Amino acid sequence: MTVPQKAAFPIRPFTPVSRIDEVEVRIKEFIAQNEMQPGQRLPGESWFAEQLGVGRPLIREAMKGLQAVGAIEARRGVGRFVGAFDPDVYLSHYTAQMLLQSFTEQELVETRCLLEIAMATDAVSRLQDDDLIEIQRLWRQIQESAATGQSNTSADMGLHRVIMGRAGNRLIASMLDAVYALAIRRQPHDNHSPEKIDEDVAEHEAIVQAAMARDGRAVRSALITHFRTTATRLGFEQRWHDVFSRQHVMKGG
Repeated sequence: MTVPQKAAFPIRPFTPVSRIDEVEVRIKEFIAQNEMQPGQRLPGESWFAEQLGVGRPLIREAMKGLQAVGAIEARRGVGRFVGAFDPDVYLSHYTAQMLLQSFTEQELVETRCLLEIAMATDAVSRLQDDDLIEIQRLWRQIQESAATGQSNTSADMGLHRVIMGRAGNRLIASMLDAVYALAIRRQPHDNHSPEKIDEDVAEHEAIVQAAMARDGRAVRSALITHFRTTATRLGFEQRWHDVFSRQHVMKGG
């Protein structure tokens, strides 16, 4: 079975945890990353089995699970295809974790950037003294890790989480929590070059200083600078730049 022409992203190797669940996740990632649309034909069981290094029976079971929730569709004698959207099936079967795992890292990070920048000013205005103590604690962890030549994804995400926990919107806070958790799980030892670590530390220092002063507009400005770096590294467009730059000018600073 040949790979679809749009399959620019290879399928991610899998580490056995719950094997069927992990195979399902890899197949959903493959569909999302290659932007396959409903009705597009998927590679066969043999191709997925070879790519993941597992047997066809495991692929078959994972496919059945995805069929049950409408993610894929089987046509007898023809093959399997990307499923069409069904609201009832979608709401009945998809957990938040399953949904988030269906998106690419780039999509998740871009959404995170937009939400944090949009909510930062209000969130900072609600920071409590305990929040500031926690921000300082996490900031020390980031600095200590940097001093040993390592980045600290857990402390990094934790710092952002403290601030955005005061966003005043539980849905947004919960969405961001899920993204932060996935980032920590996917990159528990995300060690960059010394130059990148120094850049991250400097950008987080600006965020921390503004947060400690409870200066929401300064935090938003620092986030825009920080996420510009993130966008450059991951190669996605800074969709927020023009919108927030215009607001900044209209408000006179």
